[in-house]
Amino acid sequence: MTPFSLRQDRYRELLRTSRLWRNLKYRKWHGYGHRSTVDPGQGDLALFCATCPQPGVNLKDNWKEDPEQWKFTRGYVFNGNFSAEQLKMKHPEDDVHLSDGKAFMTSRFPYQRHLAVAKEIKQKITCNDYRAIDKANLIRQHLIYTGIGAAACTRHGCFVPHTVVDFQKGERQMNMDYAVSEALKYNTDGIRRVILLYDIMCQYWKNLHRRFQSNPHLSYPEGMEILRGIGLFHVHGHKDKCY
Repeated sequence: MTPFSLRQDRYRELLRTSRLWRNLKYRKWHGYGHRSTVDPGQGDLALFCATCPQPGVNLKDNWKEDPEQWKFTRGYVFNGNFSAEQLKMKHPEDDVHLSDGKAFMTSRFPYQRHLAVAKEIKQKITCNDYRAIDKANLIRQHLIYTGIGAAACTRHGCFVPHTVVDFQKGERQMNMDYAVSEALKYNTDGIRRVILLYDIMCQYWKNLHRRFQSNPHLSYPEGMEILRGIGLFHVHGHKDKCY
């Protein structure tokens, strides 16, 4: 019998197997099996807030006929996280994605195509709270991603599937634009009103429609009313003219 100390280390193989096992379990839990005729779509392997209004999930069949449509307003809050950074890999070609864009992270290639044509519109900074974000616009050579940005519901803080984006520098508008676009389109068929909360909304909103119109990879449902605001936690760092 081979002594334990002389056995070959199989930890790498164990990690690979555990990834495959988790991927299979996620697909099973969401109704995708070996005989499924369709593959999971964007965000299909993730769950959203159970209380936020979702057509076909938790709304009645005749909800569009309700005169009090304000009850079906969807609320989102956006923010960035600079602790979720990623080091550059020695062999990035070995990084195999088993469920690219199927859960909370956005699909890689559509997001990259968006970044390739997106333009960061220079604008005068009039808000003190925005300056802290602007300082994060620095490239760190040892990192491939400096952080992430995401959308969550304002009711219970549940992340919105297929809205988590990577930062290449800092919390740039072009990054958050994609998260906003995906959030506005996530299961919002028939939703007429959406509220967006962002800690730097005073600066972010200025050219939002202009950026969306000039980028073929950004869109939101036609006729949707978009309201904006700054969350109570961050609003005290702003000036009166910010809102």
